[in-house]
Amino acid sequence: MEVLYAKCNKSCGYKFYVQYFKKERLNHTIEKNYFSCPNCGREYVCYYTDDNIRKLQGELRKLYLEMKNVNSFQFDKLKKIESTLKHSICNSMAEIKNMVESS
Repeated sequence: MEVLYAKCNKSCGYKFYVQYFKKERLNHTIEKNYFSCPNCGREYVCYYTDDNIRKLQGELRKLYLEMKNVNSFQFDKLKKIESTLKHSICNSMAEIKNMVESS
């Protein structure tokens, strides 16, 4: 993961670098991925995943590897698959976020 520059804009205003996201299992399948302000401890949730989302993310990683070694016709076809996968992941993450944060 690339290092991110962050500011605790909801609490203390501290500026810091995020080198990795923390993971916390909320139940048997859902994981919360987040980082915390090192000054005040305020949590910033990046996203939630479940088994299905992690499977789709794995398929997307495989697709990116495949895209490196194809011709332009195959590449266009794979870009459409990439778009579908990203859309599915995004929708699933939004559903889980609504479910977790409304509880």
